[in-house]
Formats: sequence, C-alpha cells, structure tokens
Amino acid sequence: MDEAELNPLLIILFYILRCGVPLALMLGVSYLLRRLGVIKEARPAPKDWDDNNHNNEAADGGLAHGKV
Repeated sequence: MDEAELNPLLIILFYILRCGVPLALMLGVSYLLRRLGVIKEARPAPKDWDDNNHNNEAADGGLAHGKV
C-alpha cells in the first residue's frame, strides 16, 4: 500500500488506538486500585520538615541512603 493511499482519518484512528487506549487502561486500573484501597494517598510531610536544609546533600548520599 502506497503512502498516498492512506486515509488521514485512518492514521488518526490508529494513533488514538496506539496511545489513547493504553493510557485509558492505565488510568482506569489506577483509579480502581485507589477505590479498592490498594493504593493509599501519600502522607503529608511532618510540620518540622525543612525543605531548605542543605545539610542532607552530602557526597555519601546522606539521608537518601540511610546515613545521618
């Protein structure tokens, strides 16, 4: 089949099938897992948490690797 014979609407349909359907499936599964309680909402950070604390950026990994 030549490229000139392809219908642009067919290309759009294939694009939606290729990208939209998997995205809809992933979002649907995520929604169902949240509704069933398998996935919980993230807990808020503690009140004393300081995001501007730059002491945790040590070369050895700091808190990210369990080192204090």
